[in-house]
Amino acid sequence: MRGAAESAIASLIFDLRKSRYIVNPMKKILGLIICGFLSFGVDAKDKVITFATDWKAQAEHGGFYQAIAKGYYAKRGLKVIIRPGGPQTDNPRLIAAGALDIAMASNNFQPLNLVSAGADVKVVMTTFQKDPQVLMVHPSVKADGFADLKGMPVFLADSALATFWPWLKAKFNFEDRQIRKYTYSLAPWLVNEGTVQEGYLSSEPYTATQAGIKPKVFLFADEGYLGYAGMVMVSGAFLEANRDAVRAFVEASLEGWRDYIWGDPTPGNQLILADNPEMSAELIAFAIKSMKVNAMFGSKEELGMMSSSRWAQFHSEMAELGLVSAELDVAKAYTLEFLPSSPERK
Repeated sequence: MRGAAESAIASLIFDLRKSRYIVNPMKKILGLIICGFLSFGVDAKDKVITFATDWKAQAEHGGFYQAIAKGYYAKRGLKVIIRPGGPQTDNPRLIAAGALDIAMASNNFQPLNLVSAGADVKVVMTTFQKDPQVLMVHPSVKADGFADLKGMPVFLADSALATFWPWLKAKFNFEDRQIRKYTYSLAPWLVNEGTVQEGYLSSEPYTATQAGIKPKVFLFADEGYLGYAGMVMVSGAFLEANRDAVRAFVEASLEGWRDYIWGDPTPGNQLILADNPEMSAELIAFAIKSMKVNAMFGSKEELGMMSSSRWAQFHSEMAELGLVSAELDVAKAYTLEFLPSSPERK
């Protein structure tokens, strides 16, 4: 049974967030498996949880770091270890194979693809109400949105080919001939005025501005993209054996995010800077400001929340575009049980 599931999952192309440093993937997987065995089936009290993020420590993970720094996990009996992502990061594949218990899903496609392949995983909360993915162009380009970018070369990461690129093709008539490989350097885009650069709201626009070009930035969410982002995804087996711990993790994470965004983020930022030597205080400040100005989290009341109607609408729209199966039971990809104001909360 396991072999069949792994074979199906291996056939999928998963979205890998930006990849910039190299790790030993076998050593990483072994460590995660050992950690999972040590923590499996224990109550929330004194529970050790390794949470795998989708990229190196950054402001987009700030609430989780804040929850560690301020003791929000600890007061609920949890010891949370954040395991940052990197170029070998493949959270969907690892959680499907049992090597991860709790991991970050970058976008809605990841859990939907997993469920479609027969994996038992559920999203229990989200970080962003809006996906931070953007396309940006030079300020001289006459464009007011995605529809004006048709035909222009687009610097695109490989990870985009299985997620938002098919959506851009289906909805805005983008074509594969536009693709130029994005190698995580903005240099080609900076010197080619008539090109498009994909990126994150809180990252690439900052780098471009530092290089002397203040770009026009188009947010996917403003162009009709309904996906959540930065979601917490839990394996079904771990969820069933550790419901109290999962509930505690969600509660503490939401408390951390409220404090990080609407309070003083300094404690979380200190851990981020310690965990990621390439990060800077200036980039963190830019990211927080960008996320707040663009209401990426919604209101305090909306923070972390999801709805069945929005999941269903995302699935319906993507199925209509031929990007996911219309027969997929989208309700298998998430649960609202652990969200504070959900009617499904037990």
